[in-house]
Amino acid sequence: MRAFSLDLRQRVLADYQAGLCFAELGRKYTTSAEWVRQFIRRFEATGEVAARPPRIKKLPFHWRHEADLRAALAAQPDLTLEGLRAKLGLDVSIGTLWNALRALKISFKKNARGGRAATAGRRRQPGGVSSPATRRVGPGPVRLSR
Repeated sequence: MRAFSLDLRQRVLADYQAGLCFAELGRKYTTSAEWVRQFIRRFEATGEVAARPPRIKKLPFHWRHEADLRAALAAQPDLTLEGLRAKLGLDVSIGTLWNALRALKISFKKNARGGRAATAGRRRQPGGVSSPATRRVGPGPVRLSR
C-alpha cells in the first residue's frame, strides 16, 4: 500500500486546523477517519507531516541461519535440538529451532540405514493380524479357581 502524498497530508492538516473533525476530513478526502486521527495525533506528538519510510522487515530465522544449520547437522547429524542450539550459540527457543528445521525440510537424528534412531517397539502386521509364526494354537492360559 502506498503512502498518501505530502500535498494531501498538508491539506488535511490545514482543514483540521480550520476546525473540521476527523470524520468530515475522511469523507472530504476519501480516506478513513481513523487514518486522519492517527495522522493528526502523530503530527501533534512529533511535528511530522511526511510519510515515514517503509519498515525494513527482518528475514525469517530459517533463512538467516540456513547455512549454519545445514553445516552443523552435516558435521554431526545426531545432534539434539538443545545440542544444536548450544553448538551454534543461538539464543532462540527450541520451538523456533524446530520450526526452522521443518521449514528447511531438514530431518535429523537418523541412523545409518535411514530408519529411526531407536526402535518403536513391536509392530503389528497390516490389518491387525499377527503372523502365523507368532499365532497361538490351542487354549489360552489356564485359570485355577479356589
